Amino acid sequence: MNMKTIVGLTGGYCSGKNEAAQTLAREGFHLIDVDILGHKALETSREELKRAFGPAILSPDGRVNRRALADIVFSSSEELQLHEAIVHPMMLSLLNQEIEAYPRVCINAALLYRFPQAKSCDLIIEMRAPFFIRVKRGQIRDGLGVRDILRRISNQHYLWDMRPTEGPKIVYIHNDGDLAALDRAIKAVLETLF
Repeated sequence: MNMKTIVGLTGGYCSGKNEAAQTLAREGFHLIDVDILGHKALETSREELKRAFGPAILSPDGRVNRRALADIVFSSSEELQLHEAIVHPMMLSLLNQEIEAYPRVCINAALLYRFPQAKSCDLIIEMRAPFFIRVKRGQIRDGLGVRDILRRISNQHYLWDMRPTEGPKIVYIHNDGDLAALDRAIKAVLETLF
């Protein structure tokens, strides 16, 4: 197949995006993990970040200390906006390069609806999961307490208001933890594309 196919994959904290991405990979999609691209963009933008936020954001080995940077940028909306103005253009450029390099791609991004590439998707899969399952996953996977998990879930609410009203079809997949059912649901959605 020569046609470019772009599937966007998003969803809330601990909703099962990574499990869904693995099914897409088995179905021949190149996975683009935007978190990984964000880490690359941080390192590529290291000198500009150092000028903006000071040398305290660097580890002794000269790499960006993400925790130190996060402490600064999440302290105020102005700092966060400055950080995003530096890092996001590089991250989106890296994303475009990955999209161009492969005929079938899956963009795995919690922040997908904030990116212009969302409108280029042929289909968006939005993962959903029952609240208590998400809390349990957060406790097991990230070792977080309920309060921190609730904060992460709450901090993502604005993203759902950014869903495109025009453009790609958005399919909601409910993931209750049954991996075989999730696999079948993803494959059924892909059948609508081909």
